[in-house]
Amino acid sequence: MRVHRQFGTDEGGGFNAATKAYKSDPSLENYVALRRQHPSAEIEVAVTGGIDQAFYIQPVVERFGIDIDLVLGALDADAQKISQLSLLLMEKMIAAKRLSRRGQTQLIRRGAAVPDKLIDWLISISLDALSWNDHLYIPRDLIVLVRERIGGANFEYERASRAHQQKHNAAIIAGQLKAQGIRPTFKLVGKALNVAPSTVKR
Repeated sequence: MRVHRQFGTDEGGGFNAATKAYKSDPSLENYVALRRQHPSAEIEVAVTGGIDQAFYIQPVVERFGIDIDLVLGALDADAQKISQLSLLLMEKMIAAKRLSRRGQTQLIRRGAAVPDKLIDWLISISLDALSWNDHLYIPRDLIVLVRERIGGANFEYERASRAHQQKHNAAIIAGQLKAQGIRPTFKLVGKALNVAPSTVKR
């Protein structure tokens, strides 16, 4: 019976040469060089995590109300635990924003907000754990959390693209109104686009 080998390993066991080369120097420059030299190579990229780190970090995560079981599950590439951890972190981020808007301060020191560096580390161990999982299934909850950390859903390029499309739509609607013998106004075009007249004017 043939044993299925893990991603990034040799048939005889252990990491393959490309993976060893990356793990010895997990820099961006080294990864790009390795990938360019070996486009089809399996390179296992996990560099964070480990059971020892989990138990070291246990008092820290528990201080912020994070169950160590979720962290251990994330380290084990358990998609359900990663989803639960991601949702919990997002809930804590939302709660911290609300407290901050109310004028409350020193939230991290009081344990009322999870530090960004801890959130980023938990994201990193989750992604690294998924890297060596053959299925490489990424829970959507983790995707939303990652997107929020890198700027949210309202990116500058998305806003510019939507504005460009709305401008194009406004011109079409104005042309259709004129074709019907109706004088287009900011109010009429705004109503058709479901935006304020001032938005059409801008």
